[in-house]
Amino acid sequence: MSALISLWSRKTGEIKKFLESYYQKEIEMDDDVERWIYVYNKPLDVVDMISTVMDNNDKYDIAVCLQIDKGDIHPVTVENLNDIIKGIFCLYYEEPKELTY
Repeated sequence: MSALISLWSRKTGEIKKFLESYYQKEIEMDDDVERWIYVYNKPLDVVDMISTVMDNNDKYDIAVCLQIDKGDIHPVTVENLNDIIKGIFCLYYEEPKELTY
């Protein structure tokens, strides 16, 4: 199972600037990149990226889309962010197994 995230921006250098801030290091990327895609093989890891983009929507002009496995592509908005995160956790979170002695 995987989660694919797409970042979109028509503002020159915006995706690069965001990713450098997110990863806290310089990223080799052209300034004119309008779309960045990353596939998370551990779908729960996508929650951090989505949350960070949405928490910083006042600083960056970036749109986010999410695709789980080969399903539909869903735009992530401030209005549906909590529902999307809940849905991801419902799909992929597993309770730790109880230890038996």
